[in-house]
Amino acid sequence: MLRAQSIELASRENNQNVDKLVRDIYGGDYGDIGLSGDTVAASFGKICSMKDRKSVRPEDLARSALVTVTNNIGSIALNAANQCQIDRIVFVGNFLRVNPIAARLLSNAMTFWSRGTKKALGAVGCLDRIVAVTAMRRAQRAQAN
Repeated sequence: MLRAQSIELASRENNQNVDKLVRDIYGGDYGDIGLSGDTVAASFGKICSMKDRKSVRPEDLARSALVTVTNNIGSIALNAANQCQIDRIVFVGNFLRVNPIAARLLSNAMTFWSRGTKKALGAVGCLDRIVAVTAMRRAQRAQAN
């Protein structure tokens, strides 16, 4: 129940009100390395310089916490995949099943940080991909025979 409430709270606002973004530092995108101005540079980074912290909304904090946790999960998964030379990363469990925000963030982060070499899939997406690859291999074998 608490998880559903937290995700609902996070879906109402955005983390950009409390997170320091690339554009807050550079005034826009940081094109030299392909970072969009909307990329988080420091989670909760704006709070440190706020004069009136009471104006921070719980929704913004919930969204920032969700983005922070999701980015950490993605970073750990990407580093592990790189170490093991794995191209497809499968995420399972209720965290993503009930959390379309995190699923989208993970997918986008994997594509960006791996320069398109790694793909993040949920369990259903993984099953769909396995079915497609199996069908393709069967078709190739049939053509070879």
